[in-house]
Amino acid sequence: MADRPQAAPVPSVPRAPAVPAAGRPAGVAGSVTVREYGTRYLRISVRYHGDARFSWLRVPGPAHDRPQTAPSPAAGAALRRVDAAVADAASGTGSGAGAGRGARLALGERAAVSESGERGGVVYRVPGAVSVARLLPSGDDTAYRLSVRALADLGRTLRQLHDVPWEFAEPVPPHHGVGRLLDWISGAAPDGDGARLRALAHDRLGARLWTRLTDWAVAAQEPPGRGGAVLLHGAPSTGWLVPSPAGDHSVLLTGEEVTGGDPALDLGWVLGELHELRSAAARGLGAAGQGPPVDYPAAARSLLDGYLRKEDAAATVEALPPGTARAATLRLAVHMRDFASFVGWHEDLRRYADLLAETLDADGAPTLRW
Repeated sequence: MADRPQAAPVPSVPRAPAVPAAGRPAGVAGSVTVREYGTRYLRISVRYHGDARFSWLRVPGPAHDRPQTAPSPAAGAALRRVDAAVADAASGTGSGAGAGRGARLALGERAAVSESGERGGVVYRVPGAVSVARLLPSGDDTAYRLSVRALADLGRTLRQLHDVPWEFAEPVPPHHGVGRLLDWISGAAPDGDGARLRALAHDRLGARLWTRLTDWAVAAQEPPGRGGAVLLHGAPSTGWLVPSPAGDHSVLLTGEEVTGGDPALDLGWVLGELHELRSAAARGLGAAGQGPPVDYPAAARSLLDGYLRKEDAAATVEALPPGTARAATLRLAVHMRDFASFVGWHEDLRRYADLLAETLDADGAPTLRW
């Protein structure tokens, strides 16, 4: 939906502008914008800086309801340690050697986007111009292979994050996606199309499933039980995952949503997105339903193979963090809510509400069937 590709095919490998010997796009002194897109919540601008260097600037839109902030110093230091461990594993050195390549963490930096600095943003330094959200469903074999490989990288990196206990002095930041969902459920975010979707979803789900959705969202904001809170990315998705065009590594945009909590929230967030894409393609909904066939189960299994340890591989579902299916279902609900609120009404939302009802009724089990 909001972060989905358009129906037009995307080149298999994101190509930078033609670069002369000086290392800059012809006729441009410095950098050049190669992509711009977004919603009323967030605008994204991708710039090319020569020599396979790109920056992604994420700027709050008019409906963005909070400042974009960097992680606390302690959490930021932990993220850098995780990234160093990922780099060591990829190079065959350090304690993670032999564990397989992971996605490097691209940590965001504050950036002013106007001379007055009225609307700040967060900028990330990355090796590519196009995310897996556009590459995966493009219909191009090379793009698909890059995407599946990047999802395995993402799984390994999420597992590295989740090995870090949240033992920092500062309070745990809220999970913003779940917070938006709770505001929508309660009616505290009474925007026009979002409110229209709320009335529709309440009707399609019925009292029993609406209560289940509410209970799951409330529980997701509570401190985890056994095992305690771990370091979470907070909003991992194919739209935050950027492969290098050379296929040698991937990066995960990280920082704005970092929090602590149950690891199921991170893993479920990505599985919920892939479940939505698979279901939309099967039902002919949105761009996913109009595009070429995509092997989403293979993509999800690649993510899970990266996340699960070798000793867990034979018991895939049983080895996942408890609550992963519920988190994946919440991700489906959040994306529906965000699309209606920040993009606008689309008649496909009626069928997405039916998909949410079916997934809730099955206790989220379809999100783990790959």
